[in-house]
Amino acid sequence: MRRPVGAGAELVGIAIGGLGALAVSALLIPWRNDVINANAALVLVLPVLVAAIVGGRWAGVGSAVIAAMCFDFFFTKPYLSLRISSSNDIESAVILGVVGLVAAELGIRARAHRAHAATAQSELARLRRVADLAAHGAEAEDVVLSVCAELIGLFGLADCRYERVPAGRTLPSLARGGALQGAALEHLASGFALPVGGVAVEVIGRGRSFGQLVLEARPDTPAALEQRIVAVALADELGLALASEDQQQRGLL
Repeated sequence: MRRPVGAGAELVGIAIGGLGALAVSALLIPWRNDVINANAALVLVLPVLVAAIVGGRWAGVGSAVIAAMCFDFFFTKPYLSLRISSSNDIESAVILGVVGLVAAELGIRARAHRAHAATAQSELARLRRVADLAAHGAEAEDVVLSVCAELIGLFGLADCRYERVPAGRTLPSLARGGALQGAALEHLASGFALPVGGVAVEVIGRGRSFGQLVLEARPDTPAALEQRIVAVALADELGLALASEDQQQRGLL
């Protein structure tokens, strides 16, 4: 799940990119008569890339503009002026801006891939913890508590409870494929918002229904499709544990 970059992170990214471009320029100024301007332009791409990774797309764009201005101001004649007398330097400045923007986009995508991988690992760990608990013969009540805790952490819920016998009211629900049913969908940047007031996830084990989990969401709680699928899988883990407990009890009768 990709999360939008906050305004604070954008400002930090622009600060890193702008100050980084100035620092790189200051380091290269003593050798600007010996360094090919195209090489100086490529070095100035580096703080743009860092800015994009830290602060997102707009931080990358702003830093690319600052880097191009630093190149123009410090490395093209006349020095300490935003005028450029050489057509080659004009071309280098334009290329710097374009390469900076491309590097920023690549940095943003790399960040998004890392965030997605971290989220996927976290979701897999939730399933593994519940599966390990059930596999080692934990009491069904402990599995219930574990599943509820994992669901609260997965979505950032206000609460989660298990109802062996569902209450009388009809709640919106998560279907087997993770689709939200029975409620008007509110779109957020990272997916649909979970309806406030309770969302039911049926607990099924070995073909039998063992009640439902009720997710109590806070206002504007995002729920990406991957998260909703994990929620259903956690409910299935609980269903298997309850089905096993039920079979054991029937065998003792």
